[in-house]
Amino acid sequence: MGFRLGEKLSSGLGNATRIGKKVLGEANRIGQKISSEGGRVLSVVERIPVIGAALSPATGVARSALGLVQNAADLAGAGESILTGAEGVVRAGGAAIKSGDAAGAMEALRRGRELKGNAESNLERARQVATEAGSLGRSSQSAFAQTRGNLNRGMVGAIMGSLTDP
Repeated sequence: MGFRLGEKLSSGLGNATRIGKKVLGEANRIGQKISSEGGRVLSVVERIPVIGAALSPATGVARSALGLVQNAADLAGAGESILTGAEGVVRAGGAAIKSGDAAGAMEALRRGRELKGNAESNLERARQVATEAGSLGRSSQSAFAQTRGNLNRGMVGAIMGSLTDP
């Protein structure tokens, strides 16, 4: 009875890791795309002489946000590789359970513990990224207020200049 339950658990965990790998792989791919394309767009905006200068506080915040997106995408990629390892551990553990190989089961358990350490360090990194995201959200308010002020001063200057020119 115990072996059949172990086989079913192994099969279920294998399916869960495959789904998790797909999700994290897509998150990694999309995050990388957003980060690279967003960086290109910001570079174009920053190169426009007057607009780039007026929007510099906002583009600085946007660059920080893109850095966070890049970090999150990297974390998703690391999670995908951890799940790839976990899939191997689950497969090896399932085979050991099926064959009754105690040494194989112990080896799968050892590999699982190593993966747990990697997952914990990535979780700590994810917490740091979340903290950075919170502080970025708070600092973005002042940056956008400054950008709004820059644009208002620019518009007033342009209007006043057009009124005084003959």
